[in-house]
Amino acid sequence: MDEEIAGTSLRLRGSLIAEDGEKLSFKGKVKAQLYLPNLTNRFHLILSSEDEDLRDEALKDSRINQELANGQDTSLALQYTQERNTQFSLTHRIKIDLENEFNPHLGSRVRYSIPIAQESLLTLTQAVFWENKEGFGEESRIDYDLPLNKSMLIRTTGRGFFSESSNGYEWLTMGQWLQSFSHKKALAIGSYVVGETRPQNHVTEYDSFIKYRQRIIKKWLFIELKPEVQWRREKDFDPTGIFTLTFEVQFND
Repeated sequence: MDEEIAGTSLRLRGSLIAEDGEKLSFKGKVKAQLYLPNLTNRFHLILSSEDEDLRDEALKDSRINQELANGQDTSLALQYTQERNTQFSLTHRIKIDLENEFNPHLGSRVRYSIPIAQESLLTLTQAVFWENKEGFGEESRIDYDLPLNKSMLIRTTGRGFFSESSNGYEWLTMGQWLQSFSHKKALAIGSYVVGETRPQNHVTEYDSFIKYRQRIIKKWLFIELKPEVQWRREKDFDPTGIFTLTFEVQFND
């Protein structure tokens, strides 16, 4: 939803990842969004090495086809917002990869948010696309947010993905308990299950995690601590411990 906001922003993330049985690794990501006010107030240029569209990092897109799952290169996109308000949005995007033979991508995304019982919110999101690597495809997502008080929230998410190159219908369900301690500190505790329907219908991964986030030193600098345990089919569902330390710089206009 942050991509719908008419503004300019920059986010830089650097993560150190320690995983059982693996060497310490580093992952860097950048996302820059440039608002183009002279083009009818509806256009953005988006430079990103983060997962695009609904392939959100928080959902841990754990696909057996690792060549496609991990092939996220830096991309440049022109996004047109046809309609946008708190309840409904419709956006269209043309994207190219800057590091992987361009891999052109054309897609549209619609979001519809439904308030329920005054406090809770149901958000339905549907995307359709064509991409040179994936072919034609679609991605669906349902989020339900239930506030318990002003600083506590329960969020459940369901996601489905299908393309000409996917492992059948790839799906994910996730639940999170979110707690804000102040405007500087927050905590998320959650778990998710990932599965697919091809070559057979089965679960590919379970995960439980805790994520602590805090603003430090400056108002634009954040630190995240994320311990988690994963159970992957490719490792016979033996538990794997992972700890991720992330520093994030974020600027918005």
